[in-house]
Amino acid sequence: MERIIHIAEGLILDAIFLTFPYKKVRETEDIIKNNMNSVDLWIFSGRISYNIACRTEGNSEKLIFIEHTEAGIFKGLLEFAHTTGTLFDQFSIDEISTSHLETALNQLTIKPTNIFVKTFSEMTSTEELISFHSQLWELGKTKGAITCFEEVYVHLKELGVPAFRISTSDIEIQHTLNILSEKIKTFYFKDSQVAVQLFEMDHLENHFKSSKQTYQLQFLELKLKETLINLSEHLNGSLIEKGLGRYLIFSSRGDCERGLPKIKVAVNNLILISGLKVGVGIGFGETVFSAELNANNALRQSKERFGSIIFVQENGEVVEAKSEHIETIEFPYFNDKDFMTKLKNAKINVKHYIELFAFIRNSGIKDFTVKDISVQLSKDERNTRRFIEDLCDAGLAEYIGMEPNPVRGRPRRIYKLTNSSNKVVKDC
Repeated sequence: MERIIHIAEGLILDAIFLTFPYKKVRETEDIIKNNMNSVDLWIFSGRISYNIACRTEGNSEKLIFIEHTEAGIFKGLLEFAHTTGTLFDQFSIDEISTSHLETALNQLTIKPTNIFVKTFSEMTSTEELISFHSQLWELGKTKGAITCFEEVYVHLKELGVPAFRISTSDIEIQHTLNILSEKIKTFYFKDSQVAVQLFEMDHLENHFKSSKQTYQLQFLELKLKETLINLSEHLNGSLIEKGLGRYLIFSSRGDCERGLPKIKVAVNNLILISGLKVGVGIGFGETVFSAELNANNALRQSKERFGSIIFVQENGEVVEAKSEHIETIEFPYFNDKDFMTKLKNAKINVKHYIELFAFIRNSGIKDFTVKDISVQLSKDERNTRRFIEDLCDAGLAEYIGMEPNPVRGRPRRIYKLTNSSNKVVKDC
């Protein structure tokens, strides 16, 4: 690690290096998890720690490693020959694959004999490698061990086994640092690209049909703008209204990608405030024009699959934002694939569910009757009853009792919404 830092200091790299040494390679997983938010790029001293990090991070884009070549093997062989007085004979060696070793040995006119090779992966324990080398030495089959692992090397030394390291050369380290430098430039360029977030409320103009509802529409627009202004502030962006129910936020790509969780929450709030489907498309580009074109393309695809936030990259590649499942009863998440699948499987009309949930949430009531919903949403009572019964069967609503003191006629059934995926209430 000291060698990597020393060589890096001789290069002009616009980076601050933080060191995270470990005694056991398995510690890599915890190091990644504990420092994920404070590190932009990771450089690993070997392939195994890199593989563990890839499995932990799930994305190798920000990870690179220093890969040793046959030079590291030659170094280990020379040290073995010098120390043991044996010319490339009777040794054990561990490698992640046999390809490097075969490449190295094929370049020698002297062909080693009596060599024992152990291949390993990130799932191989260091104890297994230590046992492999030490047993061969104790049986007199080898005169020394050559290993890729510092941990194995140290333990073998403690056991009295002549041990030698396969380590990376200065040239290999410098080559990897040059790759790191290019990655830094790439990430800086991407971070400063233009991002356009385009939001569209589905058929907002049809939501308020009479002239008496004009003020309601204006109040609704104010609430929608409040949500988007708060989001725009978080993204260090600029909000522009592009027509009734259509809004656009300009920001940098870096702020947009870092603010994706906030965007998801804002979209969900727009759905609940408006009671409408909301499409959202995000476009990246080197110019505002190209980013906006990509955002429009993303919006079209988002509207085709409600509940999805679609990105269109600067190269035209389409990416769907990962959905997050949020377990909560009072806050259904319309960007949650599991929740949307539940509605689809139960054949629940998404638009009607949004209208119902938005009405309940915005009016502050906790329970309701079929009559309440049919009157407030101007729906046919029979169809409303059937819809509520379907929600009950799907475990999205439940019957909780009867009206205590009906003004006239028979008492009505009282229901409440629930977001239980397993609960099926049949007493509707």
